[in-house]
Amino acid sequence: MHKRISIAYSVLMAIFGVLMLNIFIINLDIQTKPSSSNSNTKVVELSGARGNIYDCNMNKIVNSSFYYTTISMPTTSALNSLSPYLSDASKEALYENMTDGKMSILKTFTSFNSNEIKSIKTVERYEANQVCAHLIGHLDQNGKGAFGLEKVYENLLSNENKNVKISWSTDALGRVLIGESISITNNNFATAAGIQITIDLEFQKIAENLLLKHNIQKGALVVLNAATSEILACASIPTFNPTDLKSSIGSVDSPFLNRAISSYCVGSVFKPFVAAAALEHNIDIKYECVGQISVNGKIFRCSGNIAHGEVDMTSAMENSCNCYFIALGQQIGTKRLLEFCNQLNFGKKLELADNFYTTQGNLPTENEINSLPALANLCFGQGTLLINPIQMACAYACFVNGGYYRPPTLMKAIIDENGEAIQKVRLPDNHKILNSNTVTKMDKILESVVVNGNGNKAYSTVVKNHGKTATAQSGWYENNREITHTWFCGYFEINKTKYVAVILKEDGSSGGYDCAPIFKDLSEEI
Repeated sequence: MHKRISIAYSVLMAIFGVLMLNIFIINLDIQTKPSSSNSNTKVVELSGARGNIYDCNMNKIVNSSFYYTTISMPTTSALNSLSPYLSDASKEALYENMTDGKMSILKTFTSFNSNEIKSIKTVERYEANQVCAHLIGHLDQNGKGAFGLEKVYENLLSNENKNVKISWSTDALGRVLIGESISITNNNFATAAGIQITIDLEFQKIAENLLLKHNIQKGALVVLNAATSEILACASIPTFNPTDLKSSIGSVDSPFLNRAISSYCVGSVFKPFVAAAALEHNIDIKYECVGQISVNGKIFRCSGNIAHGEVDMTSAMENSCNCYFIALGQQIGTKRLLEFCNQLNFGKKLELADNFYTTQGNLPTENEINSLPALANLCFGQGTLLINPIQMACAYACFVNGGYYRPPTLMKAIIDENGEAIQKVRLPDNHKILNSNTVTKMDKILESVVVNGNGNKAYSTVVKNHGKTATAQSGWYENNREITHTWFCGYFEINKTKYVAVILKEDGSSGGYDCAPIFKDLSEEI
């Protein structure tokens, strides 16, 4: 018996020794191998918000709306707290995750902050009806700037290396360890950094709404501060939805085209520059208009073949008399007229921001204006002359800015993570191209066009408006009908600030009918 007990005891001690040895080996193994920080931790990373784009008053143009990314523990109390704020589908998903012991990541519009539920403010980059879409541009499928300011300032606006990491403890099966806390690590996820541009968000909204209100299908509206040539509004229609680019791809109306920086035939809104060039050379004539004029055998007519009778510069501008300006241009001469136009940067790309340009347009050369009929065409804004709305706005600013020309600008400053301007953009230099007598006379002429002439639909009893209309032949034909582009270009003053505005409508009927009423509404709303 004793022998059996002794044998059993020996076997038991041997088994016990083996177990102790195994425990020792396991313990040694744990101590000598580096532990994995992720072996019992689940990490989810959210990409950071792209840099902000602010207007001139530091209002956000993008990242202006937001929601909350909410992380919830799989507990009954968390479910009860969230349920009143969730859709039925979200509640069901939350319940399933709770059953499986998994964390839930939800989109909510209410913020939570407890041991079991945490929320992170998350911005929406764009809205479906995004203001200023053509200037802002859009992103490609990889989230990089593909167009507009998003593209040219990709390095400043990129969200690379910006994120927020959410982590929590799990067991070996990946189930959340209840009672442990949710960890959030913020790496510049959403700071104030970005760029500030010259656009005034309120002006921009007025401009976009007016194009819709007046049923402009294709066109543009630009507003400048006359003294600085800063672009305060730059609207183009039709526009596109940056949250659903596919809906605009292939549209025959070219919604991605920024018409405010695209070049068009301009017609009679060019006549004030012919008049100004003449005055700069002390040329001021009267003319007997019989409704048409022959230049080297080529007949040019006033609209509707109307004979305006004897006209001076003011009455010719009021009635947009083609014959008068053709006769005036013959006295100015090609060389002097083109030299003046070059000072206005017609036919040149204008840089609005770093590597962000308008189209060049076209100012014919002296060699191209090789005949008196070619000069005649130029003198009422026809022929090969092409100008974009921003070029035109800067040129009209000369009439209200003491005769000074300044190129346009769209950029105002670079903004740091604290919302402070760390690099302000210097305004382009200006230069004087009109003497004071020319400015005074042109101001009276352009006011008279609105008060007494064919720009009378821009007349306001609230604001003193000045400007000129145009109905420009495009050379485009549709169903045997020539497409005409209509314009109103002018300026006004409010509280000692002077503004220039240019309105363009593709395929219009007349500048006085299409665009002048928009100018009136614009000046009054501003």
